[in-house]
Amino acid sequence: MKKDTAVSEVVGTILLFCLVVTAAGIFALFAADIVNEQAETIPSVSIQESASQFYLYHAGGDILRKSDIRIYSQSTDITEKTRINGEPWEFWKTGDLLYLSVLYPADTITVVGRTSAGREVLLFEGLRQ
Repeated sequence: MKKDTAVSEVVGTILLFCLVVTAAGIFALFAADIVNEQAETIPSVSIQESASQFYLYHAGGDILRKSDIRIYSQSTDITEKTRINGEPWEFWKTGDLLYLSVLYPADTITVVGRTSAGREVLLFEGLRQ
């Protein structure tokens, strides 16, 4: 009489091994995703103004690209009209003063930036008086 028990044990062992390997792979994918999440840095902006000029001062955080930031005066985008040291700019880094022109008294200034994770955040909103 022939016994088939050894074949079914081998097939069962192979199926169990495949199940464990698949579960370990799924766990590794989730663990890698959690580890790869970067801390999000939100830039800090403070305002400095004088009687005749208006500046935004980058107080710390990420270096901002011009393409990642929008500056509005009364809902009008004035980003392209801004200057750093009188020159057009591409990057706004900590310590830089960003000069805003074409402003009128009582303008509302809004600065919207994109974080290192790609999310848009309100960096500043205030009234120029």
